[in-house]
Amino acid sequence: MDEKTFGVLIAAYETHGPDVLFNPPKVTAEFRITLASWAIRNNASYTEIASKFGYTGTAQMRAWKEIYSKLGPNGLLSIQKGQKPKMPNKKPKSVKKLTEQENRLSQLEDEVLRLKIENEALKLLASIQQRTDNSQK
Repeated sequence: MDEKTFGVLIAAYETHGPDVLFNPPKVTAEFRITLASWAIRNNASYTEIASKFGYTGTAQMRAWKEIYSKLGPNGLLSIQKGQKPKMPNKKPKSVKKLTEQENRLSQLEDEVLRLKIENEALKLLASIQQRTDNSQK
């Protein structure tokens, strides 16, 4: 896990506690709009966004900010889970297939990242618990 990702994880953990790592906030259209508009308004880093909202999906944050910048809040209303939102400019079908493959790759990378974060979180929680147990002895 890289340092930036770990920083995002720690920011969410410090502000929202350990539960946020295993039960992240429910992503709704309103959540996406609120997160993206706040992030853009405040020129916020991923760490700041994670601290404020308890959300650690940096790839989604980046995509939501881009969509919000280009299409406004309505662009984030039509996103369904697992689907990349449709942007107004059309591309040829051969490029579209590549985009779908890239989208799937991005989803898999996000899942791997989520699992790595969960693994690191478990290690961190075990370490904290061990220190607490040792200090109580």
